[in-house]
Amino acid sequence: MVKTLVAIEVDLASSFAIRFACQLGNLIRMEIHPIYVKFPSAEFPITGVGWVRYSWEREVVEKGRIEIQEMLSAETDSCPLMQEPRVIYGDREIELLHVIEQEPFDLYIEGAPYPFTPATIYKRWHTKFYQRLICPLIWLRSVRKIDQVVAVCLHPEGLKVLVEALKRLFVGSPLPLNLAYAKSGGGGDDMLPMVQKAVADLKAQGCQAAVGIALTPGEGGPPPELSKTSGLVAVALGRGTRKDSPPLSWLPQISNPLLLVQL
Repeated sequence: MVKTLVAIEVDLASSFAIRFACQLGNLIRMEIHPIYVKFPSAEFPITGVGWVRYSWEREVVEKGRIEIQEMLSAETDSCPLMQEPRVIYGDREIELLHVIEQEPFDLYIEGAPYPFTPATIYKRWHTKFYQRLICPLIWLRSVRKIDQVVAVCLHPEGLKVLVEALKRLFVGSPLPLNLAYAKSGGGGDDMLPMVQKAVADLKAQGCQAAVGIALTPGEGGPPPELSKTSGLVAVALGRGTRKDSPPLSWLPQISNPLLLVQL
């Protein structure tokens, strides 16, 4: 069972996140845990002790529960895997970090940063929450029919972590997993034999894996035509990714749901 934490807000990206999680739950054995961290608006006091503070914190949480109920109710009937949503008062990053440190999850899903630019990706990726997140995560900018997963394998280290993540998430699933790889050339590694071995390993674990297309060295990432046919694009991204890192230049070009696995 893939235990999945879905962080939501009252916005379109969060609606995408819940809808995609429910769709994915029809393809893998998954348990969905929505969570909404509600920070009080300016109308609520930020001081107080004892029962006064407890009273208005409870009011903030209840208001948050009402806010998300309508959004979740549209998906609940078709998503029996969804658990009762958690509504928590406080700072979003601090509270989410506390949850993942206290409770293990296999997957984390949320709306993608906006605007989806190299600068915003870099900033979000280097916050304390993402640096300490140990499970793969999915960022949503849109929802696609999940007809296949394409893993972009550009180097041996990325291939290794992607394969381990795919094993955990898609074992026993009928969903096709295609491993696109970088062609040899320009002094790079010959990825084809490694990808062929990885595909055999995935198949032995009960995954529907296949060798995907060969990517031209130097193009930086998957070509646009590849992403058009993918319901989910999987990419390995280093925790210490720099501002001038090549993936940050081409990730914004992918509008598909993104599965990011930390290196």
